[in-house]
Amino acid sequence: MSAQGDYLLWTREELDEIRRQQGQDNAMGRSLAALEARVAASMARGIVIPGQGEAGSFEHNTHKENARVIEGAALWGRLSDNAQALAHAEELLAGYAACYRDMPYQVARNTNPPGRLFHQILNEHIWLLHASLGLALLKPSLSEARYQSLLDGLFQPMLEMFTETYRHDFDRIHNHGLWAVAAVGICAMVIESPEHLAISIDGLDGSGETGGFLAQIALLFSPQGYYVEGPYYHRFAIHPLCLFAEAIERHHPERRVLTHADGRIEKSLHVLLSTAYPDGRFPALNDASRSMDLDDEGARCAMSLLAARYEAPRELLALARQQQGCWIHANGLALLNAVQGVDTQVEATTQLFRDGPDGQSGGHAHLKRGQGLAAQHVVLTAGQHGMGHGHFDELGLSFFSRGKEVLKEYGFARWVNVETKFGGRYLKENEGYAKQSVAHNLVVVDMQSQHAANHALADERHGEISLLTGCAAGARARCDNAHDGVAMQREVLLVESRHTETPILLDVFTLTSEQPHVYDYTFHHGGHVVRWWGSEFTALDALEVMGDRHGYQHLWKQGQCRPATGHSMTWLEGDSFHSWHQITQAPAEAFQLRVGANDPDHNLRPDAKVMTRLTATSQTFYSLFESHGHFDEALEQCGGARPQVIHFRVLPSADGLTILELTFATGRLLVVLAEPARQGESLTLEAGERPLRIEQDVTLIDLPDTARVSHNA
Repeated sequence: MSAQGDYLLWTREELDEIRRQQGQDNAMGRSLAALEARVAASMARGIVIPGQGEAGSFEHNTHKENARVIEGAALWGRLSDNAQALAHAEELLAGYAACYRDMPYQVARNTNPPGRLFHQILNEHIWLLHASLGLALLKPSLSEARYQSLLDGLFQPMLEMFTETYRHDFDRIHNHGLWAVAAVGICAMVIESPEHLAISIDGLDGSGETGGFLAQIALLFSPQGYYVEGPYYHRFAIHPLCLFAEAIERHHPERRVLTHADGRIEKSLHVLLSTAYPDGRFPALNDASRSMDLDDEGARCAMSLLAARYEAPRELLALARQQQGCWIHANGLALLNAVQGVDTQVEATTQLFRDGPDGQSGGHAHLKRGQGLAAQHVVLTAGQHGMGHGHFDELGLSFFSRGKEVLKEYGFARWVNVETKFGGRYLKENEGYAKQSVAHNLVVVDMQSQHAANHALADERHGEISLLTGCAAGARARCDNAHDGVAMQREVLLVESRHTETPILLDVFTLTSEQPHVYDYTFHHGGHVVRWWGSEFTALDALEVMGDRHGYQHLWKQGQCRPATGHSMTWLEGDSFHSWHQITQAPAEAFQLRVGANDPDHNLRPDAKVMTRLTATSQTFYSLFESHGHFDEALEQCGGARPQVIHFRVLPSADGLTILELTFATGRLLVVLAEPARQGESLTLEAGERPLRIEQDVTLIDLPDTARVSHNA
């Protein structure tokens, strides 16, 4: 290793600085306390190296924990000058070195090749990365004989398996490939193997363009930094990226990895952290857990690297205040210093992230208003499918308001590492429901998923998206290739006005076709339904299944409203009420649904859904979502339980121009949406006012009670 670092990622001086944070009530102090407890628990258990087992099994979990303890015990030993902790890490490595070569390969459980410790090689890559960092910390105090035995019995066989046995898989551009090159590269730096380091950075052909770390950076992320599989897999991929990038920058600064591909690493850090909801959770786009948040190790490393090596904006540093721990590293100290004096009440910023390696494959709008936990966050998707983890959700929508996800993303159908749930792997219901279009907040055409539920076809296509002018948080997205003969457009914006304490979400979803189709507008919600307004709701005597494929086979129909051109419903979740209002041009049936039909193994979450259905050639669904009121069950207090929007209607207008009128107790608000071809036209307010010229995508007009509106078509 270079003289620049005593232990690859840590110098003695840096460890001295970190040590001073012990016992402090801050992210570093808490992380050090957690590390000490983890190492102490492992030392109390003693050396346990089991055989092979299924994902989620005792064997799987023990191997996984042992790798973390090898690094953690070695780090704690250096930080606390604890010889017993160092010895524990060394004994674990020696135990694996004594048996690894003789272990057979696991039985493959999915499409990924198996390792010896785990049923998929990805887990072995992760294991090697942590064990290599542990070796870096132990190396200066190992005897020559011990060090050589570890190389011969463990590290060399692992490198051989990754780069020779599975050579065909090493250059794969994927989050698995990123873990592979980072694990091999960090191991190569520790054991001083220039050949392995070269292929880990530049790929097997040495070009840096088809494989290796440089190609992963350039091809996995868009020029703006968006990761194709979504935030959940982004925070997973960013972990090895941060570790390997830091190691290369420390020991091979001439490679200029931190600015490679027009600074794509920095941009990727920005994008990942900016996608988080105000409470720190990541939107569950594509295959994703609904609970993953900024306290994930990858996200901690990302926040620390951004603060130490780049310029971290105040908005992201404010989010960092939510992290309970941090990376135990000099970069973690840099973050600790950066957040000092940064208030959590920082105004959220709307952003549009372009998708695809060239930035030409659509994108994702993150519309935000407000500060801190009170901020709102809307996600509108119109990008690439997301490779093997993609969902059929072009123009899908999610909405965070008042501290909760109001329009919920279902995420994956998987119970990670729960052995009794298919070994913790993806369940058949992931394909059967979670990936299907009806599992998302959008309009489904003819009860079929987009792109005919064909992943290969979906990977070739994408939508188009842009931010709306005249609105601090608005976007317009189109997709003309998700269903044959049907063009889809969705306009979404957060509307602030004097009439409501919390901004309102407006959603205009237009479908255009020359042939009649069945259109199902659907969304997931939480909480408890309070009431359907203005229409007669009928609860069914017996549950009915909504269909037989494309996810409909997993939906129970619990009740319905008669066909009408307007529907409205309120539900209570936690301490807030949320109401939905919808207008359609043709009468639509409304259904109250529950996930869970045809699920004998109880694999699906029984989430609540709403669906409106109609048959038409072309159709627009005008929807409005508002958060209002307050409920305190402990104090038995409730206020504002009724919607604030008294009346919601669409005014006559020409094509390309949408005029929505919202009536409140305190007055009226006009929302005008104009496509580019209609901008430059005028609206006349017939109450003595001068004509209003429409010059941008969104125009908001606070109307006097007596004003009338006409459009000079």
